[in-house]
Amino acid sequence: MDAGRELTLPQLHPLGPATRHRRLSLTEQGSADFPDVSPVVVQLGTVKNGVPNPLLWGDPVTENPALDPTEVWELYTFTADAHPIHRSTAAPRPPEPWERGFKDTVIAPPGEITRVKATFDLPGRYVRHCHILEHEDNEMMRPYQIIG
Repeated sequence: MDAGRELTLPQLHPLGPATRHRRLSLTEQGSADFPDVSPVVVQLGTVKNGVPNPLLWGDPVTENPALDPTEVWELYTFTADAHPIHRSTAAPRPPEPWERGFKDTVIAPPGEITRVKATFDLPGRYVRHCHILEHEDNEMMRPYQIIG
């Protein structure tokens, strides 16, 4: 880098109010035969009335945001461990003013609700998934469709 030149980041503009909140679940299921082994089923899904609804990759798409509106996605972690959740496209931002910057992966701590705020500016089919490889390979991933 040239002396006297510093890296500058682009200015971030507020996303504005959310037009929709989605409640999404992270679940794990252990083996009855081997309870001390890592979970054998890990899934993403939805939440209704506080109850997780685990879904498989091949189940119908449940997240279908429209082009451009801002949404908040609440990740309810019903597991004993944290999960790094990645969402392709739509770089989300934590919704609090002191948490600035784009993030395409957020940590969803155990037993907590992680909220991310994003706009969706490119129509198409995308994926959200856990960045723990063993989880990703065992169905902890779901498609979503941006409608444009």
